[in-house]
Amino acid sequence: MVQGTQTLKGRTVAITRPLRQAGEAAALVEEMGGRPYYIPAIIIEPPKDPSRVVNFIGELAEGGFDYVIFTSVNGVRHLVESAESSGTIEELKSGLGRATVVAIGPRTAQELELNGIRVGLVPESYTSEGLVEALGRIGVSGKKIGIPRTSAASPVLKEGLEGMGATVEEVYVYESKAPTDGNAAERFYKDLASSKIDAIVFGSSLCVTNLFRMLSGHAPGEELAGLLNSKTTVVAIGPMTANTLKEMGVEVKVMPTAHTFKEALVALSRHWDTK
Repeated sequence: MVQGTQTLKGRTVAITRPLRQAGEAAALVEEMGGRPYYIPAIIIEPPKDPSRVVNFIGELAEGGFDYVIFTSVNGVRHLVESAESSGTIEELKSGLGRATVVAIGPRTAQELELNGIRVGLVPESYTSEGLVEALGRIGVSGKKIGIPRTSAASPVLKEGLEGMGATVEEVYVYESKAPTDGNAAERFYKDLASSKIDAIVFGSSLCVTNLFRMLSGHAPGEELAGLLNSKTTVVAIGPMTANTLKEMGVEVKVMPTAHTFKEALVALSRHWDTK
């Protein structure tokens, strides 16, 4: 149970997560007494070249990686689904059992464990920088690291690990795109301008840039930033997301210490309680 009840006080909280993950987020909003509002800023699709995923699983099964880093629930789900559809699920689990599996945060770790995959490391800070710091303390020079993720991911993690002497191979297990639903974008714009959205939670930099792209036909970037600043409370789950929002001219009013959606809602409720 999320601590406290009715802590969001019937307020409307916009969720920018992909639809497949939005239900879980909406349940947390409702549990805290809020009203979830769906405005998915990411569409998740299968990878353009599934053969690269199969090759990655084969190399993993042969002991080709010292570490495998999962940076999202989507990365776990799509890698497992690819393995199941290609008949290589046993090879995947065997290979992951031979490597040290790293999860960016507790929700990703939980998804791995639900699939029977043991997690060896979760950083204290649930960010790419936190992963680099945690692995830097261990020492990864000369190690080979695999990262199943989206092709739209930030290069921060790869560059940080390579800077410490690791060999890094990213395999794109899914594609992230901006939604093209003009009706949803128009509805969101009108509701935002009418002060019907009390808060909006951004979980990644890609959600931020995609939302601005989605709304470009209704409001120029400066206008949208102004509406977000004046009409709603903007929540960033992590520092990279907060930096992207600031670059767009958006004031981040809430950022949780622990970078999870649940903690973002708790931090939001505390923010409102102190006003």
